[in-house]
Amino acid sequence: MVLFKQLNAQKISDTPLETKNFTSLEEALSNPSLVYRLDLSNQKSIIFSDSTWSKFQNLEYLSLKNDHLKEIPSAIGNLSSLKVLDLSGNDFKLLPQSFSRLENLREIYLNDDNKMDVNQSLIAIRDLPNLRILHLENDNLTSAPTALFDLTKLEALYLDNNHFSTLSDSNWAKFENLEYLSLRNDHLKEIPSGIGSLKKLKTLDLSGNDFAVLPQSFSRLENLREIYLNDENEMDVNQSLNIIKDLPNLRILHLENDNLESVPQNLLNLTRLEALYLNNNSFTKIPIELNQLKNLNLIDLHDNKFILDAKDLRFNDSFKVKMRF
Repeated sequence: MVLFKQLNAQKISDTPLETKNFTSLEEALSNPSLVYRLDLSNQKSIIFSDSTWSKFQNLEYLSLKNDHLKEIPSAIGNLSSLKVLDLSGNDFKLLPQSFSRLENLREIYLNDDNKMDVNQSLIAIRDLPNLRILHLENDNLTSAPTALFDLTKLEALYLDNNHFSTLSDSNWAKFENLEYLSLRNDHLKEIPSGIGSLKKLKTLDLSGNDFAVLPQSFSRLENLREIYLNDENEMDVNQSLNIIKDLPNLRILHLENDNLESVPQNLLNLTRLEALYLNNNSFTKIPIELNQLKNLNLIDLHDNKFILDAKDLRFNDSFKVKMRF
C-alpha cells in the first residue's frame, strides 16, 4: 500500500489534497507543491516542457495514458517522489535514460505501447531500487524481453494479452520475490515449467490460454494461494488439478467458463479450498458432491444451465457455505 505524506493543508471539497486527483494541468500548476496525483490521460494535444515537471516535486502518481506521445519528456526523470507512472497507449519508442533516477518509482504501466522498443526501455528502469510492479500488457510481445530478467525485485508482473505461443522455461527462478503473475489471454500452448520455481508466488492467472495440462513443477508452488484457470478450452482439468491438489496454501480456485458439465473428480481432493468459482459453465444440476470440501465458505455457480430449486440444496447442517447463483 502506498503511504502518502501528511500535509498541513486545507481540504478541497472534503478530500485530502494528497488524494485529490488533478486532471487539469492548468489547475495543477496554480499550486504545484500541493499536487500529489496528476491524471492527464486522454489529452492528445497537450504539450509539456521540461520546466513544467520541475515544479511537481511532491508528485506521487502520474498518468499520461492514451496521450499518443511520440516522446516521453525526459524531465519526468526528475520527479523524485513519483511512485506510480502510467504511460500506456502512447507512441514513443524508448523510455528516457533519465528514468533511471526515479528512485521511488514502485509501479509502471507500459501497456498498449506498440511502438516501444521494450528491451531498451526496460534497460532504462532495470536498476530502480523500489520498482515492484510492472505492466506489459497488450504490447504485441511474441517472446519475453531479454531485459525483463534483470528486474529481479519485481513482486507483481502483468504480461496479459500478448502473442506468446511459448515462453522460455529458464530465468524464472531469478524472480525470487514475485508474488503475483498474470499471463492472461496469451494463448500459450505450454506453460513454462520454470514458473514452478517461484517460491513466493501467491496469485497466478493463466486464464485464456491454449495449454493441455499444468506442468508437474507446479506441485512445488508452496505459497500459491489463488489460481485462475478460466477460459481454458484445451485444458485437461482433471489432470491439471491433480498437479496442484497437495499445495499447502491453495485457498481460491477459479474454473470459470471451462465448459464443465460435472465436478472433476480431482477437484474433491483440494480439501483446503475456501472459495471456488465455477460460474459460466454447463452444470445442469447443483453439484452436491462439493459438500465434501469442508473448508469451503463460498461457491460461485452463476450463469450455469440449471433451474434453481431450494429443495435441491441438500448440504448437511455442518457444511456452511455461501452460494452465488
